[in-house]
Amino acid sequence: MPSPDAYTRFSTAAELLAHLPPRRSVAVDGQAVTYRATGEPSGAGRPVVFLHGLLGSADSWALQLVGLAGRHRVVAWDAPGYGGSAGAEPDLDAFADRLRGFLAALALDRPLVVGHSMGGAVAARVAADGDAAGVDRLVLSCTHPGYAAPPGTPPTAKLQDRIRTLKDQGAEAYGRGRAAAMVAQPAAPLALDLAARVAAGTRVDGLFAATRMLQFADLRPLYGRIAAPTRVLFGERDPVVAPGLSAELRDLTPFAEHVILPGVGHAPYLEDPAGYAAALAPFLEAPF
Repeated sequence: MPSPDAYTRFSTAAELLAHLPPRRSVAVDGQAVTYRATGEPSGAGRPVVFLHGLLGSADSWALQLVGLAGRHRVVAWDAPGYGGSAGAEPDLDAFADRLRGFLAALALDRPLVVGHSMGGAVAARVAADGDAAGVDRLVLSCTHPGYAAPPGTPPTAKLQDRIRTLKDQGAEAYGRGRAAAMVAQPAAPLALDLAARVAAGTRVDGLFAATRMLQFADLRPLYGRIAAPTRVLFGERDPVVAPGLSAELRDLTPFAEHVILPGVGHAPYLEDPAGYAAALAPFLEAPF
């Protein structure tokens, strides 16, 4: 587990982000995937790969990159269309192919993969490959099975409104608005500021493709193929993932441990990083 001060030694989001290592890039089928990584590749602990949600990037996991680096190789990717990563078609398999190539390129040994929200859909799709996925442990965080819209369904009004807001109001206003809507209020200033800064970095093309990917995604037939030990985390006050989708995910994953994270919204890794680390601990500390 991280030291007690691992999540409290930074007073501002700017200070925390400045402490992170620079982004790196790896080519996957000729397409760039950017990421941040801390910890020694040869460290004793299990490597951890973090996958962010729609309003995220590798920077979403700043507290985990800092807090877990003492014992683990910690990697946080930028999904297709986020950070400096090349875009992908709005298709779950296309995103999953990019993740498979990313894991292979980094040659991580028996990683724990933590997928949050949109990242949870991508992680589950790859883990559904069974033992061939190379995922040794899986955590699905504040996620859902996808909306299973028929092909040809137009973009939702919500997506169109978000794209319009991002273009018309600018990145900073968009980031502040989306951050306030995803965390449980009242939120700690550091958590709210970091969520806003990360959301402000959202690219229009990335947001559009990833949201459309979730609109068409349907993981319902695939969860039963997951062989890796799995934990499913739910934010007690999550304002983003509808209760019906969370309940459905519970029913679809009877093989998993289900954990309710108290008092947090849709960004528990920021709102309560120590509690989030505790929820990961059984997998982080499992024999490796």
